[in-house]
Amino acid sequence: MRAPTPLETVRVLPQGVRPLAAETATGYLGRLATANALTPRDLRLHVTELAGLSPSRPNLERAAAWVERLGGLDPGHFAADARRNAMYVRCQHYDWQPALCKRCGYTQSPRTACQRCARGNQTSIRSRGGAVCNRHRRWQLDGTDIDLRAFPEYAHAERCLSGALWKRGVGLATGELQLAATLIRHWAIDEFPGVRIEDRMSAIGVDTLDANTVFLVAYPEVVRLATVLTDLSFASYLLSPRFSLAEQVWALEAAVITIMSGSTTMRLHDVADNIVARGKAAVETAFGMRQSAHNKRPAALEKALIAASQRHRTCLLRHLSTVRIQNLPYQPGLAVPRSRLLNGQLPIPDLIDF
Repeated sequence: MRAPTPLETVRVLPQGVRPLAAETATGYLGRLATANALTPRDLRLHVTELAGLSPSRPNLERAAAWVERLGGLDPGHFAADARRNAMYVRCQHYDWQPALCKRCGYTQSPRTACQRCARGNQTSIRSRGGAVCNRHRRWQLDGTDIDLRAFPEYAHAERCLSGALWKRGVGLATGELQLAATLIRHWAIDEFPGVRIEDRMSAIGVDTLDANTVFLVAYPEVVRLATVLTDLSFASYLLSPRFSLAEQVWALEAAVITIMSGSTTMRLHDVADNIVARGKAAVETAFGMRQSAHNKRPAALEKALIAASQRHRTCLLRHLSTVRIQNLPYQPGLAVPRSRLLNGQLPIPDLIDF
């Protein structure tokens, strides 16, 4: 007769809790403790001891199997949930094209879950999508809870982010949304943002459209602009060596003012010029990358673009078509990093010098 494993000897808590979609093990454990009249701290310490984690800074996500046992969940529940909500990545296993890679995929950073979905309890999730709970039409980011039922455009933007943009590898912290928000924020300094945004600011209680509020009050426009910027044809035109810088800067300005229904400004022109110039410099770096420090043959352009996007912090390079951009004459330059280094580097927002 087989002896039970240490995991099987742990008793299931009497009061189970239904997990939220993409809920973290840490957040679920806190709700499980509350349902069983325990303090979250005591239950966390108990799981830390069971899993043999360091008591100083335990990562309870590594103790997911013990949390599943205590909550009576199916084995592997949290791992399966993470795979369903994994980010699309560009890695060597899929020739540097957007794909759901089981080895290189990752989930978004934990964020606060909708209070109504969690029935008033505090918990965290890693679901695909962004800042809006479409079920209850509320803004849920950084602990903020705002009613958005009067503004249905937020729900449409959330569906776009968790759908089309998600398959392009765009998330809350990958840089594309931050880039779009930066363009809109600098445009709004000298232009009237529009009646609809003014209505949102009044309803939400925001006085100014600045770096701290643009994502909240202009979320639908930010997502729409990010959708345009990451379009394969548009991004390839924007950074291709085939066209002049002036034409490409005007195209970026036109995308912003079309979505915002306004006219261009000198401040927007300067920011657009900075973004396009940095992007084109990164593309030139990618064209000159060689396979290794000891091999001067050109590296695969798809891989070189990913490496250059990380080196120059230009997220748009991840959305270029190697077929639609004109190849420059090859001049051996930097060596492309090893694939495992590129795979382990998570996307970060652009560094815009303005």
